[in-house]
Amino acid sequence: MPYFIIGGVAPEEESFAQKERRGNSQFVNLDGDFDRIRLIDQTQDDGRRVRKGAPNVGRSLLPDHIPTKLEREPWNLRLLPLLDVERYWGGNLLVPQQFKDILEELEPDVHQFWPMEIYVKGEQVDLKYWFIACNRISALSREHCYPPLHERGFWRPSPIGKRENDRVAFSKAAIGDRHAWVDKHFSDRYFSNTFAERLQKLDLTGLRFSKNEEV
Repeated sequence: MPYFIIGGVAPEEESFAQKERRGNSQFVNLDGDFDRIRLIDQTQDDGRRVRKGAPNVGRSLLPDHIPTKLEREPWNLRLLPLLDVERYWGGNLLVPQQFKDILEELEPDVHQFWPMEIYVKGEQVDLKYWFIACNRISALSREHCYPPLHERGFWRPSPIGKRENDRVAFSKAAIGDRHAWVDKHFSDRYFSNTFAERLQKLDLTGLRFSKNEEV
């Protein structure tokens, strides 16, 4: 079953004040230049728009202008501890070494993990990786989704109030042996059941898993 994984999720045991601080924290680039980051392959296909510097379209980034140092602002670690998996720039994931190791074992030399030194109050406190999924596929099942997919492969929900029969299902055959991918007709950052189950066993903080149907 494909999983959608979110990072930066506050642990249930955190206090209300900590959750509020977490919602108001951010990672600021200390170097690099986001406006100048580019994809290696900017060719438009039949899927969602491929923007020239987008990090979440399922394609590799050129190394030029990638940040290497991030400052977590504005709280110190006593007021707000770091999570194992953090959210970065538009919902991207900052992941620890364990995440990288599992995915590299399952799917070696496919995805990008850009090292990011993490600073708090000017002091380096961690090293994480900016994860870029580098499989771009169309994995929705044309036979099992409702409403039916658009002729180009896109799915759109029914009008509000008429969604009781809506169904989104992914094709196991289309996914194949991939363990992380972006669905070019639906959404980004999906992971295989095998990867997600191994990741869950590590009990890393900051993660939320959403399971999807597979046929």
